[in-house]
Amino acid sequence: MKKLSPTLAAACAAMCAVAVLLGLCAAILAAGGALSGAAYRRFLILYALAVPASAALAAWGCSAVRRRARNRGEVQEAQRQALEGELENLRADAERREEFIASFAHELKTPLTAIIGYADMLRSKDMAPKPRFTAAGYIFSEGKRLEALSLKLLEIIVLGRQEIQKRRYDPGLLLREVAAVSVPSTGGDGLNLHLKCEKGEVWIEPDLFKTLLINLVDNARKASKKGQSVELIGQNEPGGFAFYVRDQGRGMKPEELQKITEPFYMIDKSRSRAQNGAGLGLALSKKIAELHGSQLEYSSTPGEGTTVRVFLKGREAAS
Repeated sequence: MKKLSPTLAAACAAMCAVAVLLGLCAAILAAGGALSGAAYRRFLILYALAVPASAALAAWGCSAVRRRARNRGEVQEAQRQALEGELENLRADAERREEFIASFAHELKTPLTAIIGYADMLRSKDMAPKPRFTAAGYIFSEGKRLEALSLKLLEIIVLGRQEIQKRRYDPGLLLREVAAVSVPSTGGDGLNLHLKCEKGEVWIEPDLFKTLLINLVDNARKASKKGQSVELIGQNEPGGFAFYVRDQGRGMKPEELQKITEPFYMIDKSRSRAQNGAGLGLALSKKIAELHGSQLEYSSTPGEGTTVRVFLKGREAAS
């Protein structure tokens, strides 16, 4: 036989006590006619006390049973919520890893485009020694950047690292490196890439910040048509240094500007897929800007183009 819990046993005992008391009182009342007046009055007093006592015992027993049931329900609810929390953590962890894999695949594309583009020049054109050496240099530097970038992306996206090692850098050199990497793709689409930069100094993590600007140029390229221009600008501003990427492309509506930094969001999905887009470049660029104490600022007019500004202030920029 299954053993009753202490609370349930107490409730049963209380109910039995109630039954016994009520039966006793009923017998006393039935025998009332055979009792003397004083004895009968004493039994009536006992009966008056027994009824509320019995009711109180019954109420206590029922309350104990309900309380135990409620406590059991609360424990089960707490266990259910804890299990749902664990499942949500596992789901979020899986999403972070999927996002890293997608982001890493996306970032492989840009340096590989430069590597393939310059390698194609070397194999298909009869180049003079100096441009041939320059092309080989870009192939080497982009290969090294790809190697370093993979480790930094791992730390940022998977490990959630919120600090980076910044160093002083020449913004003019930075923009020339970005332009050199972007030339094979912009030139292949028949676009003109214009570079303009004032003298100054910035504090950045070069590989990551270069990735940010290359992604912005690449998005400007995707939004533009053959014969249009993409501008890459660096200039001193009060309190810091600002970088601008400006195109003359299709532009964006205000509601699109609010979503473009969301992972996997694409304004023109068919066009983006045709250009091997995954909707990850701007999401990663936003994260890199935040690691530099900055943000991506957009201004855009449909049919006229888009400008993106990244402003570095404080120690991140010293002019």
